[in-house]
Amino acid sequence: MIKKLEPILEEKIGLAKKSKPSQKILNYKTKGRQASYTSLGDMMEDVFKDGEVIIPLVNQEIDKIKTKHPQFVAHQFTDEEFDQMQEKLKNRMDKDSSTDQEKVSDEEVHVQSEELLRFPLNQILFGPPGTGKTYHTVNEALQIIGIDISGLIRAEIKEEFDKKIKEGQIVFTTFHQSMSYEEFIEGIKPGLEPEKDGEEVIYKIEPGLFKKLSIEASFDIAKFRKSKGTAEVLDFSNLHDMFIEEVQERLINEEEVELKTKSGGTVLIDSISQQGNIIIKHHNGTRTYTVSKGRLTKLQAAIDSLDSVSNINDEFREVIGGSNSSAYWSVLNAIKQMTKRANGKVEEKTYTYNDKVEVVKKMIKEDFYTAKGKNYVLIIDEINRGNVSQIFGELITLIEEDKRLGKNEALEVSLPYSKEKFGVPPNLYIIGTMNTADRSVEALDTALRRRFSFTEMPPRYDLTGLDYGFAGVKGSEILMKINKRIEKLLDRDHLLGHSYFLLNEQEKQQPEAKLLDSFYRNIIPLLQEYFFGDYAKIGAILGSGFVYAENESDQAEFATGYENEDFAEKDIYQIIDYRPNQPVSRYIQPGMTFEKAIRLLMNQQVEQEIES
Repeated sequence: MIKKLEPILEEKIGLAKKSKPSQKILNYKTKGRQASYTSLGDMMEDVFKDGEVIIPLVNQEIDKIKTKHPQFVAHQFTDEEFDQMQEKLKNRMDKDSSTDQEKVSDEEVHVQSEELLRFPLNQILFGPPGTGKTYHTVNEALQIIGIDISGLIRAEIKEEFDKKIKEGQIVFTTFHQSMSYEEFIEGIKPGLEPEKDGEEVIYKIEPGLFKKLSIEASFDIAKFRKSKGTAEVLDFSNLHDMFIEEVQERLINEEEVELKTKSGGTVLIDSISQQGNIIIKHHNGTRTYTVSKGRLTKLQAAIDSLDSVSNINDEFREVIGGSNSSAYWSVLNAIKQMTKRANGKVEEKTYTYNDKVEVVKKMIKEDFYTAKGKNYVLIIDEINRGNVSQIFGELITLIEEDKRLGKNEALEVSLPYSKEKFGVPPNLYIIGTMNTADRSVEALDTALRRRFSFTEMPPRYDLTGLDYGFAGVKGSEILMKINKRIEKLLDRDHLLGHSYFLLNEQEKQQPEAKLLDSFYRNIIPLLQEYFFGDYAKIGAILGSGFVYAENESDQAEFATGYENEDFAEKDIYQIIDYRPNQPVSRYIQPGMTFEKAIRLLMNQQVEQEIES
């Protein structure tokens, strides 16, 4: 059998060393994916990659032999044996690394550090509005999960991003003032079970988006690791689904489906609910009992053998609470009987969230240390708009790199509602965006500075979208002139982003229409917000072509009896709007146009062009 696999393995992964024909014991050495390893985690990652190719091939051949020769016996290493081998290998590598450490060159250290720092686990992109923070998170997220976007146009990048959003590998959310811990981590919400009319609404503990994504990321590591505990939970999930399919088919054919009880009697399966729950009832009875997959999975994980259960009410209630112990025993017993018929052959299916939770519960530190699953990304747009301390709660500590599962300083907490242990896996990345012009920024920095790396996203003046001419200057020059004045009067946190001035190739042919719209929809409203209606400063930035200062004849006359009051003098300004059919277009001076207003903004002389 092994010799038969030799050419297949040579083709699939390559063999560096083969046994000689004269040898009684056959052994093979696969080609290393790296010349050498300094980390056990890196080595085991490649071992598992080879294992994903080799193990199915070997199992397939073993099944063929067992079909012809049922007495044939073969088995893989047990988890305990495999862990012992890893421990010996780790000790050996630790010993070797202590003597070889001095031989590592500065260049190698630099390359390793550069790789580690390439994608921070927690990062925040911050900058003024319009600098492409949200735009950039799409690229960053795809690169983190291993997709090469070089050479792709924006439409293709966005299509790939949407695909990963649909698959659940990337999750996008926006923080807001109403965002809560219950939405982000977990909370109590009304559920749909039980479903019979007249029964009370049952409130369930529902996971939030961050907890769900953490479970997904951890589960991916578990699938990669393929430990005994993981296999047991996944096999049971498949068997449960097979059982449901068989029962549904029998019910459609109007067959009576009986299940044995612990006491030796039988109960009937009345129906399968829309949520996939099994509805049980007694013979000639009217009352029904609901059996859910989530609770069955918990019982399967907690109880090795149903024969060893002496008091099902007490022992089952300790695991899943509530009642219906007899109904749960009957269904669980029926599913376990399917194991013998399935003979270990269960097809891959889509697993429920509860299946994944049970798998993650069985994972140990070594699972996170020695194996790596796919990377998952959570994008939090406008992270400073929410109350971060309230939303993250106690988990703000767990997202730190050295507190992640599998690290030496790893931490887990007991969640307040479910009382479950929870930690953050090492393959979950968080990208936040932060608008520095927002006035809630100051409170955020103190809370997150230690746990996030901050990447500034300033306005860019070198983009091809700014390389066009208008009013005798380039688009990049207009942006730069405005930003220099804003920084002088205010600060760099309130600059304008380049996105307000970017034009595509078609728009560059006639740039005035797009610029005109951007000035009045984006740029001027932002300046009004920045300077709290101080139009003198707005005029200092945009020039007299955009801001009209009313002269003395335009000033308001006060009511009779108050004409001579010594009111403080106040200058009155108006925004000049060059768009057609606008109420304030009456402030446009004779001969002035939007293009001439831009020339004035750039301190060019246009007075001689103004009609008298």
